[in-house]
Amino acid sequence: MSVLYVIRHGQASFGNEKYDQLSELGKIQSRFLGCFLRQCKIEFDLFFSGPKERQIQTALAVMGQIFTDGAPEPIVLNELSEYDAAGIIKSYFEVGGHSGDQAVEKIKETLKDPNYFFEIFKRAVRMWFSGDLCGKGLESRSEFRARVVQGLSRIGDEGGKNTRIAVFTSGGAIAAIMQESTGILDEMAFDLAWDIRNASISVFEHRHGRFKLMSFNSVAHFEVEGDPRLVTYR
Repeated sequence: MSVLYVIRHGQASFGNEKYDQLSELGKIQSRFLGCFLRQCKIEFDLFFSGPKERQIQTALAVMGQIFTDGAPEPIVLNELSEYDAAGIIKSYFEVGGHSGDQAVEKIKETLKDPNYFFEIFKRAVRMWFSGDLCGKGLESRSEFRARVVQGLSRIGDEGGKNTRIAVFTSGGAIAAIMQESTGILDEMAFDLAWDIRNASISVFEHRHGRFKLMSFNSVAHFEVEGDPRLVTYR
């Protein structure tokens, strides 16, 4: 049996030219989480991260607080990467009759208004969940879920017996493993994905190729600070 602490990355940099990096708040969230884990004396045998910069940056910030004398590098696995958000929203506009270049321009237009962007993005992801978006080269939702589950299963198997493993990934991946462990329907997994908080911890037990949910979406490390600004969803 292995226990996987699956951690969502800290807040990313929406609205900046480069989204895939932690915002200043995301860096603070990650450091708070690392301090909390150190204070709780939770020791990990292995550390894994997805390949996105926001995932790796979160891992390094957390591990930098856990280890007082040089933190190890996390093992980076492509299976832990998030779904292709840009590809999904581009396919959404293409399905709506826009050419590839026009779709890119529509994406740029939506980015001017965060509320409008997330409204469009949520519609696009819902279509992707239902299988109505399947653009050229776009990973389907079922393929994405299988990829994440395969990666986490491999981590659990390689960790061996009685290991505690930290896994840094994103909300879509966490929703996928939540669905795998509980058997909830796609619609519920879709709704759940939007409620996963930045730098939250979800804990799963992995035994004989199966996952068991132990806790979900915890931000106790922020709640003890008494500062609601630390709790974010995007």
